[in-house]
Amino acid sequence: MDYATIMVHLDASRHVHQRLHLATQLALEFNAALVGLLAAGNPDPKAIRYFADGDRYLASYKEWHRQIEDCGRQAFEGATKGTGITTEWRAPECATVSSVQADVHLADLLILGQRDSADAEAFAEDHFVESVVLHCGRPVLLVPYAGRFSSVGKNILVAWNGSREAARAIRDALPLLLRADHVHIVSYLRPGILRDPWLSPVEHAVQWLARHGVQATHEEPVLNGGGDDAGKLLLSLAADRDADLIVMGAYGHARLREIVLGGMTRTLLESMTVPVLMSH
Repeated sequence: MDYATIMVHLDASRHVHQRLHLATQLALEFNAALVGLLAAGNPDPKAIRYFADGDRYLASYKEWHRQIEDCGRQAFEGATKGTGITTEWRAPECATVSSVQADVHLADLLILGQRDSADAEAFAEDHFVESVVLHCGRPVLLVPYAGRFSSVGKNILVAWNGSREAARAIRDALPLLLRADHVHIVSYLRPGILRDPWLSPVEHAVQWLARHGVQATHEEPVLNGGGDDAGKLLLSLAADRDADLIVMGAYGHARLREIVLGGMTRTLLESMTVPVLMSH
């Protein structure tokens, strides 16, 4: 398995260029086609339907969208010009979370930016990142809005709890794991709590990776707190080991128009300090 097609989400965010940089680096490394997907939001239907100046609002939105598309396309073409990467540009006029999820099925890997609440120009649809991660059916590489990352995947930290999501994550990340210089797996032990029989031990992950040619080290630190504590400890361990990528399963579900996330997933989405590859 390899990443034959990589998709990068573009919007009006000031962090687009960091996403593009990593997307271009990965496309070159995997000799993959790169798809630039512009999704900058859609007009508010209430403003069109109920306001007297709805037509003017719609015209203003279309002009703004045209400007964003021009800027996004220039950034995409500028990042890939002269690289030899096969590229494709997609810019649906009224992009929603659902349309992004549908377009992602063109690719093997999606690159998204972490939500930055201080960036008013980023894609602002409710639960955008969480919805895509949980429902797109593809691995999602999330790039933090803070910091600069020249490369990704040389020193990988894998979070393992023996679940379906964790197994899916290492399978989806295998192309990166095969190229990494170091792979380290962490599996937290909770004292006094019996492991569910359908959760496999960390040795299974180590053995599975070894059969694919990935030699991984592992550790099982004791965790006395909950999922939030596990997320904080994982980020601390990533810093201690100078990891440039975290691989983990994403845990959550939709409930009555809201998304309920697992503790570690929520912590990483809110506080990530290095890129994180999530699978659900």
